[in-house]
Amino acid sequence: MAGNEVPSSSEVLDLTNEHLHSLEKVELNSQLRVLDLTANRLSSIDPRILSLTGLVSVNFRQNLLTDVSAWAEAACKGTLEDLEFRDNQLKEIPALPGFSKLRRLEFSYNEIHSIEALAALGPAPIQELYLAANKIPAITGISQLSQLTTLELGSNRIKSIENLESQALLKELWLGRNRISTVQGLSHMKSLRCISLQSNRLESMLGFEACTGLEELYLSHNGIWRIEGLGSLKNLKILDVSNNRISKVEGLESQTQLEDLWLNDNAIPSLDDAALASGLKPVTATLTVIYLEGNPAAQDPAYEERIRQLLPKLKQLDSKHNLS
Repeated sequence: MAGNEVPSSSEVLDLTNEHLHSLEKVELNSQLRVLDLTANRLSSIDPRILSLTGLVSVNFRQNLLTDVSAWAEAACKGTLEDLEFRDNQLKEIPALPGFSKLRRLEFSYNEIHSIEALAALGPAPIQELYLAANKIPAITGISQLSQLTTLELGSNRIKSIENLESQALLKELWLGRNRISTVQGLSHMKSLRCISLQSNRLESMLGFEACTGLEELYLSHNGIWRIEGLGSLKNLKILDVSNNRISKVEGLESQTQLEDLWLNDNAIPSLDDAALASGLKPVTATLTVIYLEGNPAAQDPAYEERIRQLLPKLKQLDSKHNLS
């Protein structure tokens, strides 16, 4: 809420988990600013909500809505900052022109096939946009949303990282569980701090070189063969390349801040210098967490002892060993 202003009790209505099928027996104060209808059985939007002029936050999470196109005519266009339709049965995003203060918009866990309707928002100051777990095939309709700092598009049908030229302020980009085979379109993202491309179709981890502000890089469950392209990413604290095809630890020479390294379920054959030991030397002063289980190397009888020797600051080794 703007300026962290706290609304009075008369301006807040929380009906979370009331199992309501309608709001016909509910009184809606004309001064309402915050309305939470999470976990009910609503299949339509009460017209009285649309007439409220001072709403700042509205949450329809976990209901049975199939059509919210009426929201385009809501009277709170000049005040609404947070709108959530997560976990309903929506097939389309409504046109939302004129919502001049909207900062957070959530449509995850629906059945949406296109996000082109977001173009109707115009230059809204949206900072957080959540569209996970839909059926979206492409990134479209958001070129005017230049203030975005968080974009969640995981668990969709996206094949390409594209149409993000206006999103130079992005700090978090979530694209896990899609169909992406190549990392591209990120050369302007100097502000990016976290990116997830887990469970895609990558065979190479090249393409992040210009994202020099990256602190967290998640690439598990792909087909990556080699650790590479990290030379300019000197701010990385977390690197997850688990569940890939990596057979050698390398390419970490510039990682002077790396704390967490996930390498489990790869093809690292042994603990010797050629496969693992020499590759870890650049991060011995910083690494506190490493996962190597699921590699042939982890079957070595002296596995834990040797890893402790290699990484003196280690606090966590795999899921079974807490060294602190």
